[in-house]
Amino acid sequence: MAELISLAEDLWAAEHPLRLPGGFRLNTRMTVARLPDEALWVHSPIPMDDALAAALTKLGKVSFLVAPNLYHNLFVGPASARFPDARVFAPPGFQKKYPKVRVDETLSATPIDAWAGVIDHRLVEGAPSIAEVVFLHKPSRTLVVSDLLFNVEKPENFFTKLVLTVAGTRGKLGRSREWHVLAKDRAAWNASVREVLAFDFDRLIMAHGEVIAEGAKERVHAIGMYL
Repeated sequence: MAELISLAEDLWAAEHPLRLPGGFRLNTRMTVARLPDEALWVHSPIPMDDALAAALTKLGKVSFLVAPNLYHNLFVGPASARFPDARVFAPPGFQKKYPKVRVDETLSATPIDAWAGVIDHRLVEGAPSIAEVVFLHKPSRTLVVSDLLFNVEKPENFFTKLVLTVAGTRGKLGRSREWHVLAKDRAAWNASVREVLAFDFDRLIMAHGEVIAEGAKERVHAIGMYL
């Protein structure tokens, strides 16, 4: 059973193991933020069993479900069925790629009024096949990403180690080499990364890998994000 772990005031996370073809093993993380009106913002939902759903409702009302890119789609539909009153936000292209998943609003450069003052976001331009959206939880100075960065310190098996080695992210904080292929417009990508790095963050939460509790901005700058 996935367990909600408190990371900061009004900020939690829970993990779910992914078992992908070829023996690739990786956990994926859901991040939850509570807004001042006790609405819950849920980033990259994982499977919602009764226990996890009950744990969430104890924190507040699940009001926003966020698909952070075009790869994180598996559990958005079931989460929206579990919480039918929650509004579903997704990046450009998500509704076309997954027409059976309900999407209420497409994320763009326009700020979201319901999150104003608490959560900011940036669409990483130049790589439309993934359309990653990065978020900042302002009160805790936490950057929340999905596949922009990995930090898998202890890969589970040989095949996972091999894949992460090829990607350049094995056992460390890193940006996958796959972005060199995904980013069709490197100027747009670099401009977006510059905006992300300008965020005021100290903690880093990614979908895959260990959370960096402090000093994250310096570490992200150090790995070299530009293409």
